[in-house]
Amino acid sequence: MSKQRNILLLGGSGFIGKQLAFALANRGWQVTVPSRRPHRHRSLLVHPGIRLLEANIIDSASLKALCADHQAMINLVGILHEKRKGDFRRFHVEFIKTVVDACSETGIKRLLHVSALGANEATGSSLYLRSKGEGENLLHTFGQRGLQVTSFQPSVVFGKGDAFINRFAGVLKLCVGYFPLACADSKLQPVYVGDLVAKIVASVDNRATYSKRYPVCGPEIFTLQQILELIIDTLKLPVRVLPLGKGLSRLQALILQNLPGKLFTMDNYRSLQTDNVCQDCELCQTSLRQYIHGLADMFGNKRTYDAFRRNYPSAERPGDDLR
Repeated sequence: MSKQRNILLLGGSGFIGKQLAFALANRGWQVTVPSRRPHRHRSLLVHPGIRLLEANIIDSASLKALCADHQAMINLVGILHEKRKGDFRRFHVEFIKTVVDACSETGIKRLLHVSALGANEATGSSLYLRSKGEGENLLHTFGQRGLQVTSFQPSVVFGKGDAFINRFAGVLKLCVGYFPLACADSKLQPVYVGDLVAKIVASVDNRATYSKRYPVCGPEIFTLQQILELIIDTLKLPVRVLPLGKGLSRLQALILQNLPGKLFTMDNYRSLQTDNVCQDCELCQTSLRQYIHGLADMFGNKRTYDAFRRNYPSAERPGDDLR
């Protein structure tokens, strides 16, 4: 009998993490998902290959205890906004040091990490991108000392339950007239969550991916305005996009970052000053345009929603229908 393979999935209760947990479990891994509030994520427990535990992974001792008897780790931990000053560094850099230390002390040799497209310690246009780049560099530096590291740099990720398309669709449904949009000309190359998950799962046992960094993008490049117009057209909403210039975009960010929910911040504004597109890499195949055309069913009545779930995404994309 082959020995059970155990993998620790940090950030496994989030949007990408849940999809990844099911995909790994379907491939025979025993997946451990730590969470501070496991009662909120009981949907993960429908798969016998997923174990959901209450734990604080930021605590070094707790993380080391979790690592016992695991052969691999995947890190999805990251934040888009700071709740307090220094959070980007705490979660994107200092936590990486905690992860590496835990792996070193417990014998984990395989570590996969999800960073962000445009992450660069030296030239990133925002604190988010610079901190992501610094953390990724740390991982690959330590990877030369016994850890086999692979990192992924996705553009904005879309799919059922995302915080991108779904958030814009929800806001736009409440609007009538014009929707003022900051950084409307910013370019994005969105990637479907199932495609990203498939790349990660295929890399876990692939030695050829050791020490590699992979940009991950979909097949289409859009401006932010084009994406919103696709949503508006698909849902037939009575609203038009009003693109804002740089000055008004900055003003919008300054106002919204001080409101509950932090819909848009100055750091988000700075991130959008860099085109979020891939250069010279293999592109994923799922079309954002086709996905958005299914939004009418997602936001329609139960009958059309059930039909949408049956027909898209297909069963070839593991985990999406198990969320």
